[in-house]
Amino acid sequence: MTISLILVISAQFLLGFGLITRLRTVSTGFSLLGLSMLTGLGLSTVIPIGIQLSHLPISPTPMFIGLGILAGSSLLLLRGQGNYLRLLFSWKRISFRLFELPFLAFWAYLLVISAWKCAWFPNLPFDTIVGPDLVATFAVREQTLVSSVFTEHLPTASVFSNQPFYAPFSTMQQVIYLLAADDSGPFPFGKVWLTVVVIAFGVFLYAELRERIHPLLAGLLVTILACSPELFAYTFLVQTDWANAAFFATGVILVQRYLASGQPITLVASALMLAFACWTRTETIFFVPIGSLLVWLHSPGIPKKSGFLRATAVSIACLVPVVFWNYGFLRGYIPLPPNASLGKVHGFTDSYVGQLASVYATMNEQVVFDEIYWGYAVPIFLVLTAINVFVFRDKRGLSILLWIAGIYIIFGLLIQHIDGANIPFTFRRGFFKLLFLMYYYLGITSLFRWLSDWLYRWEGKHPASNNLLKLRSDCAFVTI
Repeated sequence: MTISLILVISAQFLLGFGLITRLRTVSTGFSLLGLSMLTGLGLSTVIPIGIQLSHLPISPTPMFIGLGILAGSSLLLLRGQGNYLRLLFSWKRISFRLFELPFLAFWAYLLVISAWKCAWFPNLPFDTIVGPDLVATFAVREQTLVSSVFTEHLPTASVFSNQPFYAPFSTMQQVIYLLAADDSGPFPFGKVWLTVVVIAFGVFLYAELRERIHPLLAGLLVTILACSPELFAYTFLVQTDWANAAFFATGVILVQRYLASGQPITLVASALMLAFACWTRTETIFFVPIGSLLVWLHSPGIPKKSGFLRATAVSIACLVPVVFWNYGFLRGYIPLPPNASLGKVHGFTDSYVGQLASVYATMNEQVVFDEIYWGYAVPIFLVLTAINVFVFRDKRGLSILLWIAGIYIIFGLLIQHIDGANIPFTFRRGFFKLLFLMYYYLGITSLFRWLSDWLYRWEGKHPASNNLLKLRSDCAFVTI
């Protein structure tokens, strides 16, 4: 890896590390590392836009200076956080056990394949070639986001898709990493950021599951996800969907933390992740009301009026990137071609209910229950969820099931009403979000808590739930 890429990845990590450490939203060191990297990736994408609005060239020097300034500013937030960091990174809490090593080796094997394809193969998906990669390539070549793609090509061509106008996260990451590669060396395609996203989210998800249940069970859940063919394929096919699912699932996990603890600072972090998800795919804004409703109705220890204000704040935080990109920057700054069509909304028809039912039936047939895409991930989830609900009568993860059901229903409505939204592409790749939430849900169920307790007792150790309570108690008494 080149020095410039190392500097970029390091700066992105430090950018998120200072902020997330200050927010204290997690209670394990690995969760902090993964969440810090995701946060830094999201925040760094505002730099190219800031450079453009400052009338500076999109070139390596302004980019590295911007990253350095933001990373340095974030590190100032680490002041007074030494005790908290020492607690999170104590050997007892970050050491791996022997039976975890086979899982780590298998994931590393898959990751090497993914990273190799990501670094050495050019961008292949159609949506990327005519969308984020096209815009980023010309932005770097012409040193401006308002490139000839928008000023010359699109006004004279038939704009048959909205890919050049996608929400900007993938485009801006391509800009940053193309500048770091400097059109030479072993990473000329600017795709390394996707591998960084995969590693960061994988670390965060495994750490969150490992915190709640026995590491053996956490490893099995993550392995089932890693073996889902379609999910794995998109770890090296640059699109908006894998990163969107990672940000969204992280935001939902943090909302779940907030609903359990009631700490407002955790809600701030969850709103930030959900906002990044909207910054990655615009239609994500339609899923945010599910979380806002949960925050309003189930915020612990505060009146419903205060819960409503917090829910409104989450919605506004997620709406800001959508409005800025689609109505501020895209229509107000970039000259939007008059022949561009960013999607039309369809109204109600006489056979509306029948058409909608047909949409859901096709979603199930072509995506949800297609083992070619997901392997055994969906049947395993359904069987274990049925056992948890009907045998254990568990309400512990009900809010996650509400997320899953709500997202599924909204996807059907989007396909029914929005021109361009479809089942083979929009829902299939959007299903990543559901898949991540399905397996996080399993990790917090009474079924897996019972299995964890049984494994810990078999080992002669305390149940995982007791260790988790002690960990959170220790973190709560660290002085800010």
